[in-house]
Amino acid sequence: MRKDGGLFVCAGRGEDFSFAKSIGVGLIESSITLTQICQNQKPKFLVFIGSAGSYDKKIKLLDLFISNSATQIEISHLQNKSYTPLKNQINSIDSVSCETINKIDSLGLPRAIVNSSNYISTDFLYAQKMREKGILLENMEFFAVLSVAKRFQIPARGIFCVSNYCDTFAHQDFLKNQREVIEKLYSSLNSST
Repeated sequence: MRKDGGLFVCAGRGEDFSFAKSIGVGLIESSITLTQICQNQKPKFLVFIGSAGSYDKKIKLLDLFISNSATQIEISHLQNKSYTPLKNQINSIDSVSCETINKIDSLGLPRAIVNSSNYISTDFLYAQKMREKGILLENMEFFAVLSVAKRFQIPARGIFCVSNYCDTFAHQDFLKNQREVIEKLYSSLNSST
């Protein structure tokens, strides 16, 4: 935990940062681990950092984004083959008294809604449908992070670096760009927080 009572978190498993606590990959691992952390450490705010796939090929690889909004939409929902009784979009609670969150918000980075799933999208037609709904990025953990933060009434943000497009080459591009993504996140956070 930082001196100001906040906590930076990341997925881990190759996306590790010396100043961030690893919470696991996907919606379930990250929910369980982050809930335990919030119960035991009671952070004043959370900042999730990590990679994201882009649903929009106009976005450049290695671009940075900030988010305080996430969805949890599966491809079957877009194909009208499923429904959910659950709320599938969440926003962070706001706190004007949190200096670090205010600093992050003032970085001048573009904002994006981030979709989370336990799967990585490789279908560009699906990506186009997500983009049409105003959702730009995909990250496996962020919906869980915002859900836990909201449950504990903790303001939260996500800072993402685009590692790949959501298409046939998503995994190969993610692996190819992973090192640069981590370096870009390190340098941007070291200079701003």
